Amino acid sequence: MLRVKFHRRAHKQFEKLPRQIQRRIVASLEALSPLNHPLEHQQVIKLAGNTRADFRLRVGDYRVKFTLLHAHDVLVTRVEHRQAGY
Repeated sequence: MLRVKFHRRAHKQFEKLPRQIQRRIVASLEALSPLNHPLEHQQVIKLAGNTRADFRLRVGDYRVKFTLLHAHDVLVTRVEHRQAGY
């Protein structure tokens, strides 16, 4: 089971989004909770070019970037519109 936590900067970005988008992002992050690894979710992609375990979750036009800290902790580092997220 994965536990999702927000970095302070990511939480500020999340709070600025419309409520409807926030609900969709929360629902997608909750779908990660029962999984053993983020890549089991079909909308998660491992980011290339890093030695760390960085991933991206696609939620409509928004991208949620996060890091797998320990075996079961996920730290959301950014929540951005897809045009700014690349």
